Amino acid sequence: MRSIRLHAVKVPPKTPYRKGDFVFSYRDLKKEDLDVIAAFPENRAESFYMYPKGTFPLNPLQLFEVSKTRYLPTVIEYDKEIVGYSNLYIEEDHYWLGNVIISSKFRGRGAGRYLVNVLLERAKNELQAKELRLVCHNVNTKALLLYNKLGFKPYEIKCVTDFDNNEIAGIKMTKSI
Repeated sequence: MRSIRLHAVKVPPKTPYRKGDFVFSYRDLKKEDLDVIAAFPENRAESFYMYPKGTFPLNPLQLFEVSKTRYLPTVIEYDKEIVGYSNLYIEEDHYWLGNVIISSKFRGRGAGRYLVNVLLERAKNELQAKELRLVCHNVNTKALLLYNKLGFKPYEIKCVTDFDNNEIAGIKMTKSI
């Protein structure tokens, strides 16, 4: 795995996206963003969807440590407010979308679509990835529907155990880019 260096340098917003009254932009993660991001999951289930190896409530230090093992940790913003986060990792010789989370205030407003599309473009352009994979849990219906709309296709199901020791389906999905 490649380590990333987090920095405090201001990165100008890139690729603005407008949906209705919302104009989103993205930038690289800064360590100080993690306090805000760690507060996004509102319950144990959301925390599990975002980071199954984490705890609830999420600890910013925990997210910082995992971000050092990830590629392209990306924050999206609306009017300089952090509204979403995700990154990429390598497993099974493929790039995977990980730690996807959107602030509850911005769900259903195009932020998730924008974030995933940004990571698809960054993976293609900056890492020369040809495919992106992800795992989405069967109980996370809205995310499954979004990934389907964005062209991800399921190819395998794995059994995972959630924070409450319930077995749920982890649906592996893929998209060529």
